[in-house]
Amino acid sequence: MLRKAGPEDPDAAAASARGTAGELVLILHDRIPINSLKLDGDRRLFEQLSAWDPDE
Repeated sequence: MLRKAGPEDPDAAAASARGTAGELVLILHDRIPINSLKLDGDRRLFEQLSAWDPDE
C-alpha cells in the first residue's frame, strides 16, 4: 500500500492505493494504469507520482 501523509495529522493518509506488491511495482514502472488499484483520497497525488521523474 502506498500512503501520503496529510498536513493536519502526519499519521493520517491523504491518499492510499491498495493492491498486490506486484501491482504496485507495475504501477511505478508505468506497466499498468493506476486505476487498476483501489484508490482512496486525493487521486491527484497519484497523478503527480506517475509524472515524477527521479532523474530530474
